[in-house]
Amino acid sequence: MITTNKPCYRCEQDFDFFTPEKIAQRLKEIPIAASLAAEEVVFKKRLEECKNCDALREQVLCSYCGCFVMFRARPALSRCPHPLGDKWT
Repeated sequence: MITTNKPCYRCEQDFDFFTPEKIAQRLKEIPIAASLAAEEVVFKKRLEECKNCDALREQVLCSYCGCFVMFRARPALSRCPHPLGDKWT
């Protein structure tokens, strides 16, 4: 895992603002149809895979796509962007 106090290179925000807790809270505020969301067990398994991936930045960002992993892992049809293959399958 890469750790730094530098701001995000894409949005220029300080990583202190993007804590896992704050992102999880924001994810709860965004509605997603139950038919489009991954089951909770699948969602948690995906996040666990991300947690163990060397591309995870600051516990929240994927280095390969730049997404917040919690947001990317929520939709049922979402895929892991790892260049060596989808780690979620």
